Amino acid sequence: MRMKTKPRILLVQPTTVHLDGTPHKTRWRLIMGLMIPYIAGLTPEDFDLTLCDERLEDIDFDAGWDLVGMTTTIGASLRAYQLGDEFRKRGIPVVMGGFHATLQTEQALKHADAVVQGEADYVWEPLLRDWQDGKLKQVYRSDKLHDLKNLPRPRHELLPLNRYLFKAVPVQASRGCPYRCAFCEIPVFYTGTYRTRPVGDIVEEIKEVIKVTGFRRFQFIDDQITGKHRFARELFKALKPLKIRFSCLWTVNSNHDEDLLRLAAEAGVFHVNIGVESISQESLLSMNKIQNHPAEYKKLLKRLEHYGIYYSLNFLFGLEEDRADIFDATLRFLHDVKAPEAFFNTVTPRKGTPMRAQLEAEDRVLIPDADMFTNNFRCMFIPKNLTPQQVEEGVWRCTQEFYSLKSIAKRLLMPPRKFTLQGLTENMLFYWGAKRRIDPVDYY
Repeated sequence: MRMKTKPRILLVQPTTVHLDGTPHKTRWRLIMGLMIPYIAGLTPEDFDLTLCDERLEDIDFDAGWDLVGMTTTIGASLRAYQLGDEFRKRGIPVVMGGFHATLQTEQALKHADAVVQGEADYVWEPLLRDWQDGKLKQVYRSDKLHDLKNLPRPRHELLPLNRYLFKAVPVQASRGCPYRCAFCEIPVFYTGTYRTRPVGDIVEEIKEVIKVTGFRRFQFIDDQITGKHRFARELFKALKPLKIRFSCLWTVNSNHDEDLLRLAAEAGVFHVNIGVESISQESLLSMNKIQNHPAEYKKLLKRLEHYGIYYSLNFLFGLEEDRADIFDATLRFLHDVKAPEAFFNTVTPRKGTPMRAQLEAEDRVLIPDADMFTNNFRCMFIPKNLTPQQVEEGVWRCTQEFYSLKSIAKRLLMPPRKFTLQGLTENMLFYWGAKRRIDPVDYY
C-alpha cells in the first residue's frame, strides 16, 4: 500500500575519504555536480526531496528519511558504503547508482538495497513505485538507451549554491565517447555509444537555469563535447545569442578544426579541459588512445591560444611504455608551450576496463582499491618499466614543480599573456595545495 503523505527522499552525493578512512569535508568546493540534481529532476512531484552534497554538508541520519539515493563515483564509493550501512542500520532503504555501482554491482549490494545499473532515466520512477508497493528489486537496468530528447531540467537550486566558488551550472549535451581508451570506464558504462541531445532542448534548459538561478556560467560535463563536429558547431552557434560563458572537455585532435574553435570562442567558452594523457606516442598506443599525436600537440595548443581559449591538460603516468625520463620530459613540454594549467595522476584502470582485465590476468594489481581514496596518487599495479614508487614520486614531483612560484612566473608572467589573469587565481590555489601535498583535483 502506498503512503498517503509525501515520502521523504534524501539524495546524496557522497564525499571522498582520506587514507585513514575519514571523510573529506570542506566549507566550499570549486564546482557543483550534476547527478543528484538530475535525479531530482527525474523524481515525480509526489515525493518530498532533499539534496545533500556531503562534502559541504553533514547528514542527519535520524531526520525521518523514507528512502535514500546515492550516486557513486569510484573515489566516493567507500564513503557511499559507510553511509549506506548507517542508513540501513536505521531501517532506511538505500539505492545506489553511478559508475562504481554499475561496474561493481555485487559489491555495492552489500551496502545497498538496490542498484541502478547504467542510465537511470527509464528506471528511476518504476523503482520508486516498486518501493512504494513493497516490491523493490535488487537491480534495475533499462533495456534501452535514452534518445536524450526532452530530458528533465536538473534541480540545481536544491543545492547550497553559495558554497560553490565557480558559479558554473553543470549541463549535459551528450553522453558517452566515440573512442575506446583501454583505461577508461566511460565506453563500458555507456556500452560503447555516443549520443547527443537536441540542440533546442539544451538551449531551453540553459534559459530556464538562468531564470531559476541567475547564473550565466555553465560547465558542460560531457566526456567529449566535440565527438561529432557537426553537432558541436550547431550547438556553439545556438549558444552565441545567449551570451553565456562555459567550460567543457574535448580531445586535442578537435583543435584541427579551426572553424570549431572560432565558433566555440564566439559562443563564450572560457576553459577547455583536454585529456592528452601522455607526450609519448608509444605510451598512448599502449592504451589504445589512437586519436592523440604528441608531435602535433604544440601546434594544436597554440591554436587554442590564438582563439583566446584557456585550457588545462590531463596527464597519466605508469603507462606500459613510460620510463624514468617521462616526468622530466613532460615538465619540459609544459614549460615549452607555457601551459596555463595541468593535472597529473597515476593511471588507475577501473574494474571492467580492458586495461584492468589485462593487469589482473598478468597478476600485476597490487592495491585494488587505490582509486577509492582522495589525495594519494598511489600506483595500484606494477608498471612495465617503472616501480610503483617511481610513479608516485614522479606524479607528486610534477605537481609540485609545475605549481611552483618559479614555474607559474615563467608560464604566466614572462611575459604577461592572454591567460595570465585567468590562470593566476587557480595556479596560486594549486601552489598552496601542492606545498601541502594536496591533489589539485581535490578542490573540485
